[in-house]
Amino acid sequence: MGGRRVADNTNQRTDRYGGSLDNRIRFAVEVATAVADEIGAGRTGFRISPGNPFNDIAESDTHELYPALVRALAPLDLAYLHIGHGGDEELLHTLRKLWPSTLVLNRAGTDIATRAKDIEDGLADIVTVGVMALANPDLVERVRTSAPLNAPDPATFYGGGEAGYTDYPTHSA
Repeated sequence: MGGRRVADNTNQRTDRYGGSLDNRIRFAVEVATAVADEIGAGRTGFRISPGNPFNDIAESDTHELYPALVRALAPLDLAYLHIGHGGDEELLHTLRKLWPSTLVLNRAGTDIATRAKDIEDGLADIVTVGVMALANPDLVERVRTSAPLNAPDPATFYGGGEAGYTDYPTHSA
């Protein structure tokens, strides 16, 4: 394997989309550019998940790769950058400094107070609540009144029926 890949164990390319850092971000930047050109940059968002280990992805150079990618995307003036936070706080702060507009942050598994602090501190403009909203159909009211949250049941996700989607109780119930 000559040179590093986007994810060391997945990008095995040796053409203009593999090898060097510029090559490894090329496809992502070309796709974002094409989409923005077609539908407008203000209607185009981009999601990254630095250090995402899912599906056995292994990234050893996130501190070089993702800042380069964000720098290349920034001039496109996209509607937002959505970061699936993998736990590297230093990298997250670096990416926030590099991204000039709306940053959406997904800190899966963290509480509402942590997510609210990210907005207060300017680390994010928008935070996602994902499964919290799924498990709490009245999430806004629960947060407003400091009511306890229902715990999501991942075993019911993507099951195709109401279980795990429409059967969570509201606080008033």
